[in-house]
Amino acid sequence: MRSFLRVFLLGIFLLVIGYFGACVGLKDSTSEMGQALNKFNVLVKEEPRYVKIDNSKAVDEDGYGNYDYTLTSYDQKGQKHPIKFTGMGKLKEGHYLKLTTKGTYVITYKEAFEQDIPHNVYEKLNNQ
Repeated sequence: MRSFLRVFLLGIFLLVIGYFGACVGLKDSTSEMGQALNKFNVLVKEEPRYVKIDNSKAVDEDGYGNYDYTLTSYDQKGQKHPIKFTGMGKLKEGHYLKLTTKGTYVITYKEAFEQDIPHNVYEKLNNQ
């Protein structure tokens, strides 16, 4: 019975180490696996990020008008992060969005205006 318990605890330990390793390794990954893991990643907090829409980087992969955007986003401090999300239709060129994110997983997005965006982030969005 003791050997079973040791093997069980070792298995749990390896799973926990694997989970945290994947969480750290996939924090800024825009892959489907990275986004799915970030959704449940306890090491990543929910935070706002900002993007400027560039329709030259939008792709309608499914043919139903749902455009996938792969853009550069900025957090409140002005740090750059890759982001990938699906817009319901083609979004307005040059408009700004405030994304609610958890790592690279986008929870929601809504239009943002200059006065809603931190000044340093606004400047970076316009100098890309």
